[in-house]
Amino acid sequence: MSMQHRIFLVAPLGEAPHGPQRRHWEQRHGPLFAGLPGLRGYRQNRPLDREWERGRGWFCSETWFDDRSSEAASFATAFYRERVTPDEASFLDRDAAWQAVVLGEELPQPHPAPWRVLWFGDSPPDGPAWHGAELTRPAPGPDGVRRLYAAWFDTESAALAVTRAARQGVVAFACRPHLFVVGSTSTREDQP
Repeated sequence: MSMQHRIFLVAPLGEAPHGPQRRHWEQRHGPLFAGLPGLRGYRQNRPLDREWERGRGWFCSETWFDDRSSEAASFATAFYRERVTPDEASFLDRDAAWQAVVLGEELPQPHPAPWRVLWFGDSPPDGPAWHGAELTRPAPGPDGVRRLYAAWFDTESAALAVTRAARQGVVAFACRPHLFVVGSTSTREDQP
């Protein structure tokens, strides 16, 4: 049975610098959101500083629920309406948020590589083992593609992949994923 996996890209409120919003997202919002009833998995894909500096930083998160009805029930709870929504409105541009269901994805697992590149395009560049997935909505960007590719990298390779993306006009960014272990009070990085 396939889970309900969704990815979100949301811009911060206001003008740069975005340091306070980023700290809030990582330190306060992440643990708060991870308490959402019925949530099975939650990953923050935290863009590298250089991504924010070049205007390609987004709050990018992924959620996993058992199925669509579990997701809908979770977002209908008082906890989401009264705690999560007001918190999001304090630092996110919710009106401009983009989201799509990622088809065929199961619960995330920790990964030993420190960096991840997310690439929204018809095909990824040459290089490592890219994992592709179909999206239910066109991705942001001029081409309206419905594909997401992800790959894990060391630091140098991640920077190279993002440089290629910028040259090709593809929406892509390097991030350091943080996987929240749902159903527990602990969290851990997607690295050893």
